[in-house]
Formats: sequence, C-alpha cells, structure tokens
Amino acid sequence: MTRPPEPKLARERVYAALKQAPGTRPELAQHTGLSIPTVIATVEDLLKCGLVTLEDTPPPGGRGRPAARVRRVPERFTVTALDLGGPSITSGRYDLSGTRLGYAEHGMSHTDLTNDPERNVTRLLGWLREQGQADLSVVSVLGAVNPRDRTLTSVPLAMRSRALEAELTGALGWPVLVENDANLSAWHAWRALGLTPGAPLVFLNFSLGIGIGMVLGGQVYHGATGAAGEVSFAADPSKRGHHAGLIQRLLRHLHAAVPGGNTAQVAALAAAGDRTARRALRAFNADLTNHLTAVAALLDPAAVVLQDIPHAAPALREALRRALSELGLGSDVLVSPLGLLGGLDSAGLYGATHLERDRLTRPIPATAPT
Repeated sequence: MTRPPEPKLARERVYAALKQAPGTRPELAQHTGLSIPTVIATVEDLLKCGLVTLEDTPPPGGRGRPAARVRRVPERFTVTALDLGGPSITSGRYDLSGTRLGYAEHGMSHTDLTNDPERNVTRLLGWLREQGQADLSVVSVLGAVNPRDRTLTSVPLAMRSRALEAELTGALGWPVLVENDANLSAWHAWRALGLTPGAPLVFLNFSLGIGIGMVLGGQVYHGATGAAGEVSFAADPSKRGHHAGLIQRLLRHLHAAVPGGNTAQVAALAAAGDRTARRALRAFNADLTNHLTAVAALLDPAAVVLQDIPHAAPALREALRRALSELGLGSDVLVSPLGLLGGLDSAGLYGATHLERDRLTRPIPATAPT
C-alpha cells in the first residue's frame, strides 16, 4: 500500500503545479501523480491558507455541472520593499508572485540618512507606510544583519547591534525582514540565472557601499557577521604590522577624485574624460579585482556577478576576467541581469518567496465539527 505524502509536501506539489497553470482537481491529480482524494484535501488546505480560489468553468456544450477550476491568487497578498543600497533610495509594492506593482524614489542615502538613528527609523517607517499596508515588508540595507539574533549594524543608518526588524515590525503591525543588500541581490541573481544548488554565486554591490553576497548550496551564506563577503572585513594587503580594512583603501581611491563620493559618481566623471577620476577608477578596479580573485579561488563560483553600474561594471568585468584567466580559474564574470531596480526587486521577490513559504508550511487549523 502506497503511503500518502505528508500534507505539507502535498501542498507544495499541488501549488507548484498551479504555478504552471490553473486546473481542476482531477487535472491536478494527473499532473502531480497524487490521488484525487489527496488533491481534494490539499486544495481545501490551500483555500484555508488563502493561496488559491475556485472558479466555476462551464462544461463544453453548456450542460451538466461546471467543473471547479483551482487557481492561485497572488494579488490577494502584498509585499512592500525598501532598498537603501542603491544610488537612490527606492520603495515598491509587490504581489505574491514578486511582480512589482509600483515604486517610488526618495532621494539619496548619503543625503537623506543622518547620524541620528532615531531619525533614520522615522524615515524608514515613513517610506514603508507610503507604499500602504502589507502582509510583509523587506528592507535592503547597507550593513550586516547578525544571523543569530537578527540585530543590525549599519554605518549609513548609524546603528550598532540594533533590533531594527523587531522595531519596525512593532511600529507597522506586520512582519518586517531586514537583510543585507548584497545578500538579497546574490539570492535573486542565483535564481534569475537558473543555477543549481551545486553552483555557488558571488554578487558584488559597489554603487554606494561595497559588499559581497554569496550563495552556497542554494542558500545565502551569512557567515559570522551576516554579510559574509563584506569588504569591510578584508585586510588591506599593503599594510604591515597591523590590520587595516581594504574598504578604507578602496574608498581613498574614490575620494581622491570625488571627496565623499561613490563608485557611480567617479565612474561617470571618468567616462566624461576626467583624468583624476580615470586614475582613481583604475586603482580602485585593480585592488577590488585582487580581492574578488581571492574570493573566486576559494569558492570556485559558477558566476561572479557585478552590480550594473554604468561606466563602472564593464571595466571591472574585463579586469576580473583577465585576472581569473591568468590564474586558470573558470568562474564566469557577468554584469547583473537584474536591471536598474534590481536591488528593490530583489527585496520584493525575497519577501514574496518568504511569505509564500510561510503560508504553505504553517499549520492548517482543523475544521470544527458541525
């Protein structure tokens, strides 16, 4: 006798089939290989979760009882996202499929965030509330989220070991996830490229901050700090006798061209012919290439993906490809396929996937006997 699958596994199989196309219960049984009674019970569970609805479909010829077709209802759920890791601060609204329904821009991180963490929290709440009520929100930040206690340390937000997730959740009245921007982009790029769990990926965010997200075994690798590949924790190889962060060396290159500036600003000046900016970008690329080469040698990723920064990403890609080739390392080097709103969309899709998984796996309340 064949043992029926666990209810959670059955829900996942039926829901995966519904992602391909709506169907009647017999059609879903045929597509999934589950028995019709199992599919009937599973559809009832999915209805209780709010993930599906029933549609009466008239039979051919208009005679007989219509067949009830089951379909997903991603429009029933809302995820809002806030991205602080790009050149400009953006927020957006998404459905359960991760489809962006709208977005807004809110200025620049280096001008709209301050050294006052309380004021920054107020700004974050205001930007999230502008997108309306949600079932879940995701905030993509420059900084490290400790994987053990979920506290955030972020220089742009002037926060150290702060329970920002819990604080925003309490203020808004619905769950909020806070995650490192490079981690979210790495996770999104890994999915977009269709890689398998055996194919690691490294993603470099370097428009405003400079951070590396990693996907290992199909999961974001958080490491000890929550941002496993952050350049902030890499050593400057030119220093002797004491440890100094590579991030400071990289920023010195950029600030020699634009005091207090970022990669996107320096790259734009270099493209316009500014000689100081060109020298700064060459030195920046050389040092960052050395670090990325070491990361690639250690992880052997299928792909190293670079954030799509106009005038900056192509030059870094060629420098890194050349370095990896000289060392006989086979990792592909790509410019991000995620688009100019990739950071925001990564947060939105991550939230939609998290919410969908929560709905699929949460215990189903038993129906009270009549």
